[in-house]
Amino acid sequence: MEKSASEQLHPKLKYILYKMGWVDLRPIQVDAIHEIFNTNKNLIISAQTASGKTEAAFLPILSQIVDRNDGGISAIYVGPLKALINDQFERLEVLCKTAEIPVFKWHGDVGSDPKKKFLKNPSGVLLITPESIESLFINHSDDLSNLFKSLSFIVIDEMHSFIGTERGAHLKSLLSRAMHKSKGDVRIVGLSATIGDPELAKQWLIPRDPSSVSLITDPIEQKDICYLIRGYFPDNEPDADSADEKTRNPSLIEDIIYYFDEQNKGNSLIFINSRQMLEYYTDAVKRTVEKRYGNPENIKIFHGSLSITERETVENSLKSNPHISVFCSSALEMGIDIGKVSRIGQIGAPWSVNSLAQRLGRSGRKEGDPSILIMFISQPEKTENIVDRLYPEFLRALAMSELLFQKWCEPPQTDLFHFSTLIQQILSVIKERGGATVQDLFDTLVSDGAFHNVTQEDFIQILHGLKIADLVDQDSSGLVILGLKGEKIVKNFDFYSAFVSAIELDVISAGRKIGSVQFVPDLETRQFLILAGKRWEIIELNLKKEKMYVIPSKGGKTSHYSGGLGSDIHPRVREKMRELLTSNYIPEYLDENAKLILKEAQAAALEAGLATGSFVIDGPNTYWFTWTGSAKHRSLYILGKAFGGLDVEDLEIALKFKGVSPSQIQDIYHSLLENCPSAEEIAAKIQNISNEKYDRYLSRNLLVAEFAKKYIDTHLSPF
Repeated sequence: MEKSASEQLHPKLKYILYKMGWVDLRPIQVDAIHEIFNTNKNLIISAQTASGKTEAAFLPILSQIVDRNDGGISAIYVGPLKALINDQFERLEVLCKTAEIPVFKWHGDVGSDPKKKFLKNPSGVLLITPESIESLFINHSDDLSNLFKSLSFIVIDEMHSFIGTERGAHLKSLLSRAMHKSKGDVRIVGLSATIGDPELAKQWLIPRDPSSVSLITDPIEQKDICYLIRGYFPDNEPDADSADEKTRNPSLIEDIIYYFDEQNKGNSLIFINSRQMLEYYTDAVKRTVEKRYGNPENIKIFHGSLSITERETVENSLKSNPHISVFCSSALEMGIDIGKVSRIGQIGAPWSVNSLAQRLGRSGRKEGDPSILIMFISQPEKTENIVDRLYPEFLRALAMSELLFQKWCEPPQTDLFHFSTLIQQILSVIKERGGATVQDLFDTLVSDGAFHNVTQEDFIQILHGLKIADLVDQDSSGLVILGLKGEKIVKNFDFYSAFVSAIELDVISAGRKIGSVQFVPDLETRQFLILAGKRWEIIELNLKKEKMYVIPSKGGKTSHYSGGLGSDIHPRVREKMRELLTSNYIPEYLDENAKLILKEAQAAALEAGLATGSFVIDGPNTYWFTWTGSAKHRSLYILGKAFGGLDVEDLEIALKFKGVSPSQIQDIYHSLLENCPSAEEIAAKIQNISNEKYDRYLSRNLLVAEFAKKYIDTHLSPF
C-alpha cells in the first residue's frame, strides 16, 4: 500500500510542520510529494499566488537531502529578484533550521565574507539569482566542482518570467553547465502562477525530453474577484512632461485617492507600465493628498531604479503598515511576501493577460478574501481618424480582462535562437576554463547545452565574428581563448547579466543614494527632477563619476526612461477586441464613463462597417483592420511597404494606405501571398534589427534570422 504524502516526509520535516501548526497539506503539496518521492520526473507546479508552491517543492526536496553529509550544494533555488530571494530565504530558513539543513542566499547585496565562508564548506540549499550564478562561474571557477558535485534539485521560481527571454536563455545555459558538474541526476522543478501553454512550458524546461516533465495544478483553485474598469474621456489625458504644472487629469487623480486612500482601509499596489508615468502619478497624488490632509506618508513608490534602501523601506512598510498605497512597476508582480494587500490598481492597459493575472493575484492572498482590481483608462485626444474613434487602448484593456476571466493567458515562445546570449556564454565558458576547443564549446553550449536549436554552421559563424571583433582568439593548437576586448568585457561587472542595462547616474541627496536615472542629453540642462515620488533640485551633475547631487525642492520634472514598448500582442487579444467591438456586449464591471466609451467605439465600428468587413475608406485613405497579432500585423505591413510598393502606415490595429482602394489592396496582397517571401526575406527589409546586448557582434544574416524568428509570422491567410 502506497504511503500517504505526510508519511513520506522525513520525521524532522513532519515535526517542523507540527510545530508550525500545519494540520493538512494542500492538494498541490500532496501531489508534489508523491511525484518527487515516487517518480524520477521533473515538475512544473502551477497555482495561484500564496497557494503554497514553495512548500510543495521543498517539503519533499528537503526530506530527501536532510541526512546528506557528503558536501556540496544539494538544491538550488533560482529567483528573478533579489527581494524574492530574501523573502524565500526567510521562509526556507524556518523549514531548514530545525532540520539542520544549511541554507544560504547569494546575490549582489550579500557581503564577500559570508560568501567566502560558504565556499569553503558548501552544503544544503543555495538561493541565488541567474546573474550571481554567472558570477560564480567567472570568479570562482576553481570551486565549481566541489560546489555542484552533489546537486540533485533545481527550483526555478516565477518560471513564466524567464520563458522566451534573454535572461531565461542565460539561466538555462548556466543550469545546464552546473548540472554537468554533478555526480548524479538533477531534477528541475518550475514554479509559476501563470502558465499559458503547459506543453510549451514543458518544452522550455526540458527541450530534449518534455515528456519527462509532470504538471501539477491546483484542482480547487477558486477565488472571488471584484473588478472595475473606470474610463476617462480625452480632456483628462495626463502630460508627463508638465508634472511641474497644475495636474491636468483631476478626476483620475481624485478617483485614485478615493479608491486607494479614503475608501480602502488596507494596503494596495497601483501598477503603471512606464517609470516616467509612475513617477508622475505618484507625485500628482502625493501633492493632492498633501494639500488636503497634510503629509502623505502613506503614499509610496517602488521601481527598479530606486536604491535598495528605498525599496526595502517600502517592502517593510507594506509588511508593518496597515494602510499604505504603493505606486509600482512590474517589479512587484512577483511573489514577494509583502503582507496582506487588499486591492490592486492598474493605470493604463497592461501589455499582456499574463501580467494582468499576476497583478490581480497580488491581492486577496488570504483564504476567503477576494482579489480586487480597479483599472483606470484615460483616452488620448480623439480625432476624426477611425482608429482613434475605436479607443484601441481601452479596447485592449477590455479584451485582456475578458480573456483573464476565461483563464487564458499568452503561450510562451520557446524556440528562439538567443544568439546574443550564446555569445555571452561562449565568453563565460572560455573564462571559466581558461580556454576551450571549438568542439568543446559546441558540445557544452549546444549539443549538451541550452542552445539546442543553433546549427553548427551558425555557431562557427558566431565564433568567426567574435574573432574579427577581438573577443576571442585561437592559437596554433586550435584552442579558443579570450581576445583583448573579450578579456575587458568579461572583467566588467555588467557582464554578469545577459540583457542590456541602460547607463544610469546615481542620484545622491545628503550623502544618501535615492535611486538612479537614465542618462539622456537633456539631463545636462535640467534643473529639477522627480524621483522616488519626491521633488528635487539638481545642484551638481558629474557625468564622469556618473553621479547627480540633489536637494529637496518644490520644482520637479519626471525623467525619461528608455525601454521597450512591451510585449507583442497575441492574436487572440486582437480577435477578442474585434469581438467586443462588433457586438453590443457591455460588461458589468465597467463604470458609466467606460460604458459610454465602449458604446461610442461600438457605434463607430458599426458606422464604419467593421462588423461585416475589414476595410474602411476615408477620403484618399483606406484603413485595413487586420485584427491579428503584432507579428502577423508587422509582416503584412512590411509586405505592403517593401514588396508591394504601397504607401502604408502602421497604426497597430490597422494599416493605413494612401491612394489605393480596398480592391487594389486585396489584389496586391493576394499576389504577394501566393508566393509569400520567407520570414527572413521580410525581416531583411528592416534596417535596425539589433535589440539584444551582443547583437553588434553578429553578422547581418544571423540578426535577420533571429528577428524573423521572434517578430515575423508568415502564416498569413488573405482576408
